[in-house]
Amino acid sequence: MKKAMILAPMGQAAAGAAVFFALKKPAAGEKPAASAKSDAKAAGKGYAPKDPKTGSYSFISGFQNASTVEVTVEYDAASQVYAVIEEDFLAYSSNSHVATIEADEFNIQLEYAGYYNGEDFAGLKKSLAERYQGVADVTYGANAGAKFVDGDNVCLVFPVDAFSYLLITILKGKEYDDEFTTLPDYPPVASILASVKV
Repeated sequence: MKKAMILAPMGQAAAGAAVFFALKKPAAGEKPAASAKSDAKAAGKGYAPKDPKTGSYSFISGFQNASTVEVTVEYDAASQVYAVIEEDFLAYSSNSHVATIEADEFNIQLEYAGYYNGEDFAGLKKSLAERYQGVADVTYGANAGAKFVDGDNVCLVFPVDAFSYLLITILKGKEYDDEFTTLPDYPPVASILASVKV
């Protein structure tokens, strides 16, 4: 009699556990709970640098009334390497120096560029739209600018002052599995873009 009383609750508990796990099991075509991290990556949420550092890049803007412009950018020193380089650029540049952030999934090059005579940021965007398809307005944090695709690179431009703008070129790394056009919204990259301050 005592055995029967013990076995009955154990049987009910086992049945309850089976129902619980059956309800937790994802339906066909549904992603398991383990993919929550990749969902957060796709949504651009939940990224925080493990070892946040700030890099600095400066340049001279203008001619007659030239001024020094300093750009700062935050990166994750745990998985990314920041440098200001004068040769072996990641993408072609006629500048004397550029800033780079290199990681396994992506590489970023930041550089200054000057407007043509009489041009401003609106004129730059119009010129880009004539040369590239899919030029679009973008905003990352407080930075509002434009995005376009140049070959296998995604480029972004943000205004600096009446004479210059910032050109950011994003290149796909070996460890990035998605299309290179999605790189600006990849959480670590989006975090860098939002952190840029002039």
